[in-house]
Amino acid sequence: MDLNKAYPCIDDLERATLRRLPNFASEYLRGGIGREVALTNNRQALDRLRFDASYIPDQDPGPVDLSTEVLGQQFSLPFGISPVGLSGLMWPRAVEILARAAVEAGIPMGLSHHATTHQSDFYRITGDHGWFQLYPARDDAMRRAMIDEALATGFKTLIVTVDIPGLTRRDRELRVGLSVPPRLNHQTLWQIVTHPRWALAAAFAGPPQFKNLLPYRPSGLSAKQQVAFFASFMDRPVCRQVLSDIRRQWPGKLVVKGVSGLVDAKAAMDCGADAVWVSNHGARQLDAAPASVEMLPAIRDGLGPRAEIFVDSGPRTGLDIARMLASGADFVFLGRPFIYGVGALGARGGRHAIHILREELNAALVQIGCQRPSELPRFLAPCVGA
Repeated sequence: MDLNKAYPCIDDLERATLRRLPNFASEYLRGGIGREVALTNNRQALDRLRFDASYIPDQDPGPVDLSTEVLGQQFSLPFGISPVGLSGLMWPRAVEILARAAVEAGIPMGLSHHATTHQSDFYRITGDHGWFQLYPARDDAMRRAMIDEALATGFKTLIVTVDIPGLTRRDRELRVGLSVPPRLNHQTLWQIVTHPRWALAAAFAGPPQFKNLLPYRPSGLSAKQQVAFFASFMDRPVCRQVLSDIRRQWPGKLVVKGVSGLVDAKAAMDCGADAVWVSNHGARQLDAAPASVEMLPAIRDGLGPRAEIFVDSGPRTGLDIARMLASGADFVFLGRPFIYGVGALGARGGRHAIHILREELNAALVQIGCQRPSELPRFLAPCVGA
């Protein structure tokens, strides 16, 4: 199969994936929160951004160079793979597939604390291309033990997620009764048997579990109590004291993810973060949250040119990556597009999703007349109507 012809863009991968997934998995993957206003705004905010292309430069700019250095590491591309919780529910062994693709492409990948792959298995594949995402436990001793485990595994970069201060209500997940592993009833069994490729992959992988949380669950819990523990163990805001404690314990690079504005960005840096990660959690937490790309200019201006700023939430194309880099980000992370790749193509999906985004980004820079991602801000046009 010619993948470029069959799946020339991420949207094609999405359509194929949604056909292949049971409804309980696809609803979790594509959904936002509430009326999904923030999900729509993520897309619209990116679409509003324009570039002033330079078609008659003073001299030939030379070939495009997409390599980028962040946190002292050199990567082949200015984008990476976001940590995605429950990725193994959406497509079995998605983490392992994407981890191998990330290493091959020379880009970083984050492992969600709520992944269905254990961190040690992930790190064996990725090495220092793998970063660990921590959801800080509300119990201080448990949180410190989790950090010690990540450090002992070998991770050099810790992502601390701060934008889940409490439990949320996501309508799509409530309608389908999402659980891990899936509750087997007439509805879910029918969804599984009518999606045989997913069912076969799931049978080989085994029931999905939160493998990085299992050692910390209290003993003797019923199935219902275990679900409640996994849902609420981090049900507490990450205040400055907690973040400072994490900084003192963690000797490697520290990235604070879920920053929603300049106040939080400055707080994270004051607590010792090496980088801030601007995000509205894929529009899954607050339906009135601004789009990530809308937050970037003020955060960049407030932190200054030397601060390292990452971003996610909304990008679907190489042009979107360019838009975010032009708006003030040093590096862009994507989640759903890579899961769509794996869902559509299995083991080939991660590699093809990276290929699509790389080619689109390269083409965008050529058209803009920009040689390096770091130069994109000077090509960004004034906002329409500004």
